[in-house]
Amino acid sequence: MLLSICLAVFNQIDLVKKNIQEILKSDSKEIEIVVSDDCSSDPIYEMLQSFNDKRIRYCKTSENKSHDENILNGLENCRGDYIFLFRSKDKIISEKVNDIIAVIKKYPNASYFLFSALDEERKERLILKDKIYHRYKEAQLAHGWLMVHPSGQIYKRSLLKIDLYRNYIETYFPTYNGCDVHQLIRMDLALNGDFVTSSCFAWEYMHTYRSTDKSVITTVKKLNIYAPYYQYQRYQCEWDFVINNVPKIYKKIYLKQIIKSYGWRIIPMFYLLNFDKDCNHHYNSESIEFNPYKELNIFKNKTLRMINDLDCYNNEIKSYLFMLIYKTAFYYIPKTVCKRFIYGHNTLKKMWFMIHKNKPDKSGLVT
Repeated sequence: MLLSICLAVFNQIDLVKKNIQEILKSDSKEIEIVVSDDCSSDPIYEMLQSFNDKRIRYCKTSENKSHDENILNGLENCRGDYIFLFRSKDKIISEKVNDIIAVIKKYPNASYFLFSALDEERKERLILKDKIYHRYKEAQLAHGWLMVHPSGQIYKRSLLKIDLYRNYIETYFPTYNGCDVHQLIRMDLALNGDFVTSSCFAWEYMHTYRSTDKSVITTVKKLNIYAPYYQYQRYQCEWDFVINNVPKIYKKIYLKQIIKSYGWRIIPMFYLLNFDKDCNHHYNSESIEFNPYKELNIFKNKTLRMINDLDCYNNEIKSYLFMLIYKTAFYYIPKTVCKRFIYGHNTLKKMWFMIHKNKPDKSGLVT
């Protein structure tokens, strides 16, 4: 078996060099190192040549494209049975290479692996159990809660549909970094094999905002990559991917997950990140005016339009949406905003009364 350790890089040559140095501490003949370079101005190729190790392979995009396109370029150039993907600053723990390979060999029907991780101080950061989530429903549900990130993902290469993922990335994110290819890949793999998690601490997962460097993923508008403007494009991309590529029997789980995920990301998460100095420094972005009440209504209306276009599960998913909006409004947005939102909405008022057992005042709102 061959394990491809794939690094998708753009500049940051010092980080890439440290990453390669760590991997090469392993003398395993069952690994290759594939570095996909998105047309860096740093001399990445020359630095790799200095190691003089035949296990290192270099590939370069035809032009500076995007984070997702660079990842797809790397995956496409790997030759291993499985691919362990990393960004520049995260890295495999070299002494764990043989353990990783042993776990992979133990589960030939697995399409995806995720190992536990330490942070840059070698403290436990991502703690997982040794567990297998069987293909279809179990793997789908696991996708909904497992960490998804550019680093740490192990994919079975023979199951990847690179051209399919690329089509969605190019269609929905033609001019900026979508940072969404991981979601598409994992949703696809859950229907094609088992998911396996491991308690083995096999890689280092760095804290993004502890680093002093700026992210290579920035936007021309100086708008945070987590801003609603970008999140709605990811939301639509994932939704359409499921509608067009997932069999009807498996759609419902994913559609609910997508609604829940973006309901959180677009409103409460961005509500917190918008004025976070470390976040804005890292992504070279600026805070913007943000009204969570207004955004919640935009999210609701957009989602209702998407649900109304479905040919199945309309009412069930619509009910799920309203429950999610209720939770978002009452637990993540100030109560003064919540009251404005539920005014005139009987379904949400009934939920509030039922759960809190309060009586409405004359205006129909909670006293």
